[in-house]
Amino acid sequence: MSRATARRLEDRAEEFVHNSPRGERGELGENPHDSSENAGRIRGEKGRILGEIAPFSPPEYPIDALGPLADACRSIAEGGQLDPAMAGQSLLSVAALVCQQCADVETLAGIKPLSLYLLTVGESGDGKSTAEGAALAPVREFQREAARRYRDELDRFDSAMATRKKGDAKPERPREPYVISADGTVEGIRRGYVEGRPSQGVFTSEAATMLSGYGMSIDNRAKTAACFNGMWDSGELSVSRSLAGRIQLYDRRLSLHWLIQPDAATEAMNDPLLSGIGFWPRFLVAWPAPSAPRKARPFEPEKIPAVGAFWARCSAILSDPVGEDCGSLRVLVTSPEAHAFARKFFEIMEESSKIQGGKLETVKPFALRATEQLLRVGGVLACFGGMAEIDLPTIKGAAALVSYSLETWRGIFGARQEVAARSDARVLLDWMKKQAHGRATETAMLRIGPKTMRSRSKRDTALSSLQSAGLVRHAIEFTASGERTLPNTWEVVADA
Repeated sequence: MSRATARRLEDRAEEFVHNSPRGERGELGENPHDSSENAGRIRGEKGRILGEIAPFSPPEYPIDALGPLADACRSIAEGGQLDPAMAGQSLLSVAALVCQQCADVETLAGIKPLSLYLLTVGESGDGKSTAEGAALAPVREFQREAARRYRDELDRFDSAMATRKKGDAKPERPREPYVISADGTVEGIRRGYVEGRPSQGVFTSEAATMLSGYGMSIDNRAKTAACFNGMWDSGELSVSRSLAGRIQLYDRRLSLHWLIQPDAATEAMNDPLLSGIGFWPRFLVAWPAPSAPRKARPFEPEKIPAVGAFWARCSAILSDPVGEDCGSLRVLVTSPEAHAFARKFFEIMEESSKIQGGKLETVKPFALRATEQLLRVGGVLACFGGMAEIDLPTIKGAAALVSYSLETWRGIFGARQEVAARSDARVLLDWMKKQAHGRATETAMLRIGPKTMRSRSKRDTALSSLQSAGLVRHAIEFTASGERTLPNTWEVVADA
């Protein structure tokens, strides 16, 4: 990485936290690029605005931060006519998949796997399959060739078992060679580790299939998410069943990259169970803007030198022998300068997420895991680049990538309570305008008001917002002796 590039990346995380513009937030579960409803506004008598919500503008993807993956990212994005974030996520996830069998990384909280979980949201036609196909090609080729050898080894094993005589040593059954799958249940993943490689991945450009399948059904969602959480944390699998017996596995490695369409992503991100157990905070996310119309030209990644170099490096790493587990891997450490940077990054994340009103308060669970993500990403880039340690330029690049994910999560979730309150206020005002004389009692709001507003706390919050904006007031009645305020009755200001 050049000095100029390093300077561009320097302190990007701190700049994101302290200087990012306010208001670039989308409502929870909405497509952050859909401004059709989010830009709605209600004007008061003096032109005051209630509920104006600026549409989320996706951050620029930091291609240079990818270090040894940057040239391949540019080539795939340009040749495949897709957003660099789509290509970058795909390349980074594959790099994590191949490197997690080679090394672990020392974080501020101890030694952790190099495994990464990534989620990429994109419309149909935005290049999800194109990016994944180009990045995963060397892994699929390795798996295809390994599967051919496995079939031959299995035939020899079966022949040896058939001709084995009493007293002969039992031949060793060959291990399954599979590296990736496009879907998986907890039971299938466990069996794959018992009978196959200790380092695997679940990669799919149709993640809706994974999220709506048996493993993520209502009955199995908690179990599946807990399994993925455990694999990300330590690589340990532990289960005891009356029929299957005890399965206890240590030092396994799992990386994920799920590419998914916005509608399916919205439903999954809204799931309170997945959020409650810290599932999504383990993911680095990208949600690029919809792609521009494409030209009719072929994309041949095998003819692009940068992509070929990426494939060659993946193949070389995958060809290294793998043991029965990943328990004795070398540990990547940070240089003194990179370690100091990581400590500074940690403190920024703590302050920005734990202090009331902090820039990352709305994505606190994500920010609190960001430093571990920082060191994992830095470790992947260092390992893939053949480095002995994580140096300062590499950790700065990792900070840019993690900050990109945090900014995107912040855009997806936004200031949930604030946005919800403004939305409720808008709904209540519209309903009040339809009532006789624009008036309604607090009791009527609960009994016959909008269904989403039939709770005292939501009603009172909405009324307070509308009153502050000068859009409603306590109803006034004029009598012969003067005017009086009607108790518990509100009216829309005449020119609201």
